[in-house]
Amino acid sequence: MPLSRRRFLHHSLLGATGVAAALAAPSEIFAWRDGTSREGIPVILNSNENPYGPFASVQRELAATLGMVNRYPDDQYDALWQVIGKLHGVRPEEITLGAGSTDILRMAAQAFCSRSRRLITAAPTFEALAMYAQRNGSAVTQVPLRADFSHDLDAMLAKIDSSTDLVYICNPNNPTGSITPRAEIEAFIAKVPQHAYVLVDEAYHHFAVGASGYESFADKRVDDPRVIVARTFSKIYGLAGLRVGYAVGTAETIDRLSTFSVFDTPNVLAARAATAGLSDPAALASAVKRSNADRDEFLRQAASRKLKSIPSSANFVMFETGRPIRALIEQFKQHDVLIGRPFPPYEKHARISLGTPDEMKAFWKAWDSITAA
Repeated sequence: MPLSRRRFLHHSLLGATGVAAALAAPSEIFAWRDGTSREGIPVILNSNENPYGPFASVQRELAATLGMVNRYPDDQYDALWQVIGKLHGVRPEEITLGAGSTDILRMAAQAFCSRSRRLITAAPTFEALAMYAQRNGSAVTQVPLRADFSHDLDAMLAKIDSSTDLVYICNPNNPTGSITPRAEIEAFIAKVPQHAYVLVDEAYHHFAVGASGYESFADKRVDDPRVIVARTFSKIYGLAGLRVGYAVGTAETIDRLSTFSVFDTPNVLAARAATAGLSDPAALASAVKRSNADRDEFLRQAASRKLKSIPSSANFVMFETGRPIRALIEQFKQHDVLIGRPFPPYEKHARISLGTPDEMKAFWKAWDSITAA
């Protein structure tokens, strides 16, 4: 649970030093952002956002909630815990909330990564947890993806030593959109030494439902207190700007994470919007169907141009461009299109977030112009 006024006295026993460390979030931690201003650029395909925005039901709830922004959000958490608990079959004490799932990653870095501890991640993968860990003084070991772009779990297991407290698995993976099969992850967890925790980041879960080998660790939990699952409302729910996410795990593990919650997070708008989104399964199903259709159309367009795409189970696609990515990013900017940042070592791959049909037409028009030059 978040560090609301209801839980402040419990966590105040940590002392001022612990609280200060929990609230620290230096701007350098977000160096993975390319610093590009998006103002005035009409086609934004660089951050894996939902271009259609929140569900209609959520937009109505947001409008109704504006009259509550003068109140602290504590009272709104009960409803959000209830719908998350019902969704995953967990108790409120097995849930913690954050300002997006990136905040959950920050909390995990604070809880498990220090100067004497090690984090193991894939490469490339979402960078925020590794950067938070590094800022906390932790060593980070990166293990390249396999040839099929799944996590090389055997190689990751071989890197775990007595100093390793946390392993990060983003599934589907960002930036590749690739899946590591549930059965392989389960077998990996069973082999991980008992002192190490495994954080499974399911930010792109909804786009992968039904994909071969994929199954959520939040929807079907394993009986292991070392497994933490992170989810976000930034993607399919279209709430990236409101910053709301959550984690599920055992009560003991969630309490360890919650020690580093930021006071009164998420805010009242985010909490109400997230609750409304989870309460509208029909809108969710429609959004998933639309996004998957957009992905299928992108893949058709790429294939018609003989471009090789990485099979994606997310709301973005990465493909081979045959061109240095840094130069290509700048060329697309000249056409008023923003595409994904570089992801070493894939120096000639581009990650393209799925936009609206008109935005994707603009993307392909720009691509055809650039490649024809």
